[in-house]
Amino acid sequence: MRYKKKDINDRILEAGRDEYFAKGFRAGNISAIAANSGVPVGNLYRYFDGKSGLLDAIVKPAYNEIPKLVENLATYDTTPDLEEYMPKLIKELLDAFDRYGKEIIILCDKCATTRYEDFSEKLVASVTRVVLNKISADPNDSDRLMSELISTAFIHSLLDLLRKGFDRATMERIIEKLLVFYFRDFNDRLR
Repeated sequence: MRYKKKDINDRILEAGRDEYFAKGFRAGNISAIAANSGVPVGNLYRYFDGKSGLLDAIVKPAYNEIPKLVENLATYDTTPDLEEYMPKLIKELLDAFDRYGKEIIILCDKCATTRYEDFSEKLVASVTRVVLNKISADPNDSDRLMSELISTAFIHSLLDLLRKGFDRATMERIIEKLLVFYFRDFNDRLR
């Protein structure tokens, strides 16, 4: 019986992450991934079930963890004020960006026609639910629409910052301004 080696597994994951980041899932080439990891193509298939299996291993943790992170924080944080809550959420999201930066870009931009193509929408939906819960116990249609629109714009702004490759300190400075722009006096501006 042959055992899988962690260093080989890790090299394949890194080469796959780089390939999908550069070219996307569909254009990514399994032969290039194998060559860049220093592993014969046949050996790569011992570790992962082709391109889809490798994509799963690369992006599934971020795909599952990040929207849950948003909702879990909302569940355990009882801060009723959205303006106070959002900096806590941003800290958690920036930590996730540090852990999963490339994976998030792959999920958002490079996974068309895969089961992961809805990641941005899933993240926006999570933030929208949080915003709605923070602004009203009984939201009306206008509250729902505005929460969705603002959450969409905010999340896409964060993702654009991640795509631009700013360091964390720069991102934090820019996000502070975005928080003011999007969420300062949010409830008052809705009325």
